Amino acid sequence: MAHSQETRDKVRQLYIEGMPLNGAAVTGGVSYDTARDWKAKAQSKGDDWDTARTAYRISEQGTDDLNKQLVEDFVRQVITTTRELEKSDLPAADKATLLAQLADAYAKFSKSFSRLNPQYSGLSVALDTLKTVVEYLKKFDQAGLRVLHPHLEEIGAILGKRYA
Repeated sequence: MAHSQETRDKVRQLYIEGMPLNGAAVTGGVSYDTARDWKAKAQSKGDDWDTARTAYRISEQGTDDLNKQLVEDFVRQVITTTRELEKSDLPAADKATLLAQLADAYAKFSKSFSRLNPQYSGLSVALDTLKTVVEYLKKFDQAGLRVLHPHLEEIGAILGKRYA
């Protein structure tokens, strides 16, 4: 079934304004696959819906709110990954290695982001300190690391509130 240009434009606009693609598709009366195809075809023609969405968010929210959202999105990903590691059947040493790598990625993100937005530099220092503690415990006190591990998410949240 062919859809009108008006329907395509409606789905695109809803997506750009922040609705998930599946929600925009349902609202526009088309399947998710159709909306995904339209998005991919538009991108191949130089109309990147994601870039338009970001531009819309910047214009609507301002860069400070967008920066805050970027940090929150990254933190959410870190928390999700940490929870998945907790549930996994990996050996403890592998989990500790992956947690240290995750902490390193988080510290690098924070450091890089603080160059763009200096208000986050305090958070960067706090997270780097937390990373140092985790690395120390990994090397010298595995039992201490196991005790600290369940609290890392809460500590990260407290640091985020304090410095963000």
